[in-house]
Amino acid sequence: MLDAVPDYENLEREAWRTNAKQVKLRLSEGDSYLMKRIRKYVDRFGYSETEVKNKIKDDPMFAAWFAKEPRRTGFHQREAGKWLSRQDVISEFRILPQSGKKACYITSDGEIQNGEILRGRKPSKSLDFQWLTGSTICYAMHKYTLEGGGNQDSQYKEMQALLSNFQSCGDRDSILIVIVDGPYYTEKKINELQNLTRSYPPRSYAVHLEQVPGILEAYIKFGDQR
Repeated sequence: MLDAVPDYENLEREAWRTNAKQVKLRLSEGDSYLMKRIRKYVDRFGYSETEVKNKIKDDPMFAAWFAKEPRRTGFHQREAGKWLSRQDVISEFRILPQSGKKACYITSDGEIQNGEILRGRKPSKSLDFQWLTGSTICYAMHKYTLEGGGNQDSQYKEMQALLSNFQSCGDRDSILIVIVDGPYYTEKKINELQNLTRSYPPRSYAVHLEQVPGILEAYIKFGDQR
């Protein structure tokens, strides 16, 4: 029996509270992101920087206002990665770098290349995960999105472009999985993504996190016959 997929809402609340407790420590360490937020608060409301810092030290509720937002720290991706790494059909799981020489991208002609080869050119959003299922190399991108908006809609278009690029992939020993979670991904949007997937090797998929083990088990069972 599969373990339950991450309860993102509860885990995010816990992360908020954990991050709130770290604000005073970040202040003592001179954290650059926190200092930037303090200066913005000063500019906006007219208090001195010293007043704001002292208030953070003395008032936990006020300090919580400056906690790092979990979703800006890759929180959902990490939780999805932890869950995937525990699945029996997945081995040698790793989280890929978001940038740099070891980051992985899909080029417009369907090739999966790392940043070292591409030398700074980014043909797509970088991939998030890599693992083995049997002898097949699996690549995945994960997104959790609550609601629509400029940035969220751009991410959706990036995933569409990723699946479109993979249509030209010639490596039959790999598969691509676009994993989407959150209320933004309606049935209509899922269908739109699935219309861009490949039903023949090298295969691609667009699914929710909990569906990943099932499609991998089917892949192992039927392989290139499906």
